[in-house]
Amino acid sequence: MPKNDEQLCPWCQTEIVWDPEIGPEEACPHCFNDLGDYRSINLTVTDPDQAIAFDDDDDEEYEDDEIDLMDEYEEAVQHVLDHQEEAPECPSCRSFMLLAGTQNADASFVPYVHEMVKEPLLAASFKAQVYVCPSCFYIERQLSEPDRLAMIERLKQVKPS
Repeated sequence: MPKNDEQLCPWCQTEIVWDPEIGPEEACPHCFNDLGDYRSINLTVTDPDQAIAFDDDDDEEYEDDEIDLMDEYEEAVQHVLDHQEEAPECPSCRSFMLLAGTQNADASFVPYVHEMVKEPLLAASFKAQVYVCPSCFYIERQLSEPDRLAMIERLKQVKPS
């Protein structure tokens, strides 16, 4: 059993020893996950033969309709991902992202001309693909394939001095 100045990370099971003057860690220094009650469950076992009792006082009860709706949503997301050429990983939650559309560069974009390249890396009219995470709804933009290839060709023309 850990002492009051030690604890175990519920994610990586690493023992965390903290300085009594500073206090307990808020995040695991090994896996960087939160150490609070967020996304944690408490188990109580008093007798080795007793079944595990989950502490689900704060959990919401889902209706069957809500569970069915979530299953349909997850199936639809997977179906779209299966037919998508590229699916970047969400930097926030690590789910695969869905292509939501293409966004044109707006008029405020002013291309920078590097001295070595002698022309802009991106044309003023570049396009970006917009991806949305189906889990946390984070949005990310990524340079479109034609603009990526054009940038690669421009950079290949640079001759080191």
